[in-house]
Formats: sequence, C-alpha cells, structure tokens
Amino acid sequence: MNQRINIKYTMSAYLGALLLYSSWALGAPERFFKGILIAVLYALFDLLWTYLRDRVWYLPVSSWISGFILSLAAVPNPPLWLAAALSLAAAASKQILRLGKMRHIFNPAALSMGALALFIPSVSWWGVAWGAPPLVIVSLAGAVILWRQGRWHVTLPFLASYALLLTGFFLWNGIPPDKIIAFLRPQLLDGTVIFFATVMLIEPLTSTFPTKKQRIIFGILAGFFAVLVTYLAGALNLSRLDPLIYGLLLANLTAGMLFL
Repeated sequence: MNQRINIKYTMSAYLGALLLYSSWALGAPERFFKGILIAVLYALFDLLWTYLRDRVWYLPVSSWISGFILSLAAVPNPPLWLAAALSLAAAASKQILRLGKMRHIFNPAALSMGALALFIPSVSWWGVAWGAPPLVIVSLAGAVILWRQGRWHVTLPFLASYALLLTGFFLWNGIPPDKIIAFLRPQLLDGTVIFFATVMLIEPLTSTFPTKKQRIIFGILAGFFAVLVTYLAGALNLSRLDPLIYGLLLANLTAGMLFL
C-alpha cells in the first residue's frame, strides 16, 4: 500500500515538474499557472463530490495526477470557463461512469477532453509535443514508471499493435513499403505517443483487469482503436477526433464490457 502511495506522489511530482519545464521552455508562464488551476479545480470537484456522497475527506493525489495530465494535454492557457469545464467533466467521469459498483469505465482526463472536443478544440498535447527535450524526458520517466508499476505488458502490446496497424494503414493509402519506416518513425518516436503509453494508458482505475492476458488485450485494443480513429478522422474530415484520446476511450469501454 505504501509503495502505491509513493508512486502516486512520484507521478504527481513528475507531471507537475513537466508542466513547469514545458511552460518555462516555451516562454509561456501563464500555461503553468493555468495548469495549476486545472489541477486544483479537478481536485476540488473530486474532493467535494466524494464528501457529499460519503462524508469523508482525503488527500486527492490521484486527482492531482489527472489534473496535471489535463494541463499538459488539453489546450494551453484555456479560458477560466474551459478550465472549469475540463475539470468538472473529468471529476464526473470518475464519480459517475462505472460498470457495476466498482469498475470505472473511462480514463477521466481522456473522457473530459474527448467529450468537449466534440464541440470545441480541446486537445493539443502542448506540454509533451514541442520537440526533442520532452521526448527524452517522457521516455526516461516512462521507463521508470513502467518498471515501478509493472505495466510493460500493457504498453508494449499497445505500441506493437499501433505500429503494425499503422503500417497496414500506410500501405492501404499507397505508401511504398520501402518508405514505411520513414513514416512510422515520427509516429512512434514522439513525445505525445510515449507520454500517452506510459501515463494515460496505464492509469490504474481503468487499465487494471483481473488477469495479465486481459491487460495485454486492453493494450492491443487501444492500438487498434487509435488507428481506426485515425482512419475515420481522415475519411470523415473530422480533425477534432484525436486518435489517442478516442482510441483509449473505445478501449476503456470495450475492455470494460468484455472483462466485467
């Protein structure tokens, strides 16, 4: 139990530091302060919701983690109403949307961004997608996270599924076989994908299934749905359909129903 608590604190510190560094490196300190606001609002909504239902107080470390994810992946420096909407939607997902009594359905941060993206631009990955420095940081930190949490069997199947199906997608769209690696490299060696695979994909509430085989299948499903959304977004000309966000939500729902 103590190890799990320590991991939560470590994750919160890592994401907060990444928010600070990205804001500083991009010369946009307002993004840091607005990101802190999102994390505080999410924790507040989550804390009050739990208290009104159960009459208990607790230290909302998990809420800080989801709040920092929103701060790094949603639109930078959102207006106050959008910061509040992102935080409230994430809290509602965590508190309300469940399969049975205990099974959370959707990753809270992903559900929040995905729901609002249907109406306004809500996903940017600004904190992890601006160049080589965040790629190095999230890769090193991601390796430590996967080692500490023992979730390689979720992330590696996702990356393998994602790479294999992207290869098929590129071939389907007429990319010559000898150029596939050149097209795959920027898709996989990208701060967005590594951050997603080592932080959002393995979020404990929605990626923990009873058996290792089920968790592997969940990772594969996330890769499959991410490529499916890539295809649909292009075919339907819907640029707001972020493949990773909607791929994760579809995998959450499918795996949750399969392994309930």
